[in-house]
Amino acid sequence: MFYPFEMEQYLETLLGERDPLLREMEEQALKETIPVVTPTVGNFLNLLVHMSKSQAVLEVGTAIGYSTIWLARAVKETGGHVTTIDMNKDRLFRAQEYIKRAELSDHVTALEGDARKVLKTLDSMYDFVFIDAAKGEYLEYLNLIYPLISPGGLLVVDNVLFRGWVVPGSSFAPKYDRMVGGLRQFLQDLASNPNFSTTVLPFGDGVSISRRIDS
Repeated sequence: MFYPFEMEQYLETLLGERDPLLREMEEQALKETIPVVTPTVGNFLNLLVHMSKSQAVLEVGTAIGYSTIWLARAVKETGGHVTTIDMNKDRLFRAQEYIKRAELSDHVTALEGDARKVLKTLDSMYDFVFIDAAKGEYLEYLNLIYPLISPGGLLVVDNVLFRGWVVPGSSFAPKYDRMVGGLRQFLQDLASNPNFSTTVLPFGDGVSISRRIDS
């Protein structure tokens, strides 16, 4: 977090009490240090899918399926479907078990493999794409995903501010140089891309929202 943790806690209280399944997943992710979106970001994704009436949703980075369930609950209302990709076989299996418990299996297709390879095999167009995977690969994802986003479709990316370290002048361990540099370049490329209208919101770990505006 690049803002007080108390702020995040307060924002979570505004969501109301999450159901037991989501709470269980949050606790499991915390216990095992599994990277999942914050509840505020999960709720935001759900809201965006509802507002945009998106039906074809693509997620890059399933983990244990926490964000997938937020997305799937939205497409259940819009009459859509979520396709989610992850290369970690164990986590993908656990995600599918959680999705089954959430009674959302009919609304989710899980694909196992390196997203950089899997994306090249997809021939569908998506109204809504969410990326929350290896930060060092975001630039590659941008080029691979662009052809898959429908005109007017949304691209949402998590962790783009990475603890606030993308801000010039920030101090961090040298081992993060490449990752931070890559995220800075990703944000620069995304913001300057004439085919997208983009904004970045500073909550969670930073979320970018882009709309494809070309035809």
